[in-house]
Amino acid sequence: MEQKMIYAFRGWIAFVAFMDLGTAIRSYIEKRSFLVNTAENEYNDDEFTVSRILGIYSILKALVLVHCTLYIHYKPIVSIGICSLIITIMLYLTETIYFRTATLNFYVIFPCVLNIFTLVGLIYFPIKLNLWNYIESSEESQFILKPPSMCRKRRSTRNNN
Repeated sequence: MEQKMIYAFRGWIAFVAFMDLGTAIRSYIEKRSFLVNTAENEYNDDEFTVSRILGIYSILKALVLVHCTLYIHYKPIVSIGICSLIITIMLYLTETIYFRTATLNFYVIFPCVLNIFTLVGLIYFPIKLNLWNYIESSEESQFILKPPSMCRKRRSTRNNN
């Protein structure tokens, strides 16, 4: 049952990464960012800088989440995923509530809800499913952490022959 849950959650993270790639593509195709409030006409972005920056950020976040999907049993990768989700939520909320450069619409609410669910899952599932304790005690991790002295001995014997 635990394996099914972790595979389902990995699929969820991949879905959120796919949504970020969609945001990046939309940022380059539309050339108008939803973070720029066009109703007030105070900010004129003729070169579409905000849209390109949001697109690149979305691509970076999607790459982090894909790595988080593949390597969810490693603490540093999960912490990078958590940090990217927190930064994205802060970006959307500060742009709409504090700076008021974006309106509170579907393009802000939907990614925030997705990112909040994913953030809660990234905090909850690895701890509940005990993923980190499993990888620390497995033989694979012990092999990876073993010093590379065996490789040096093999090379030196090859050179002597």
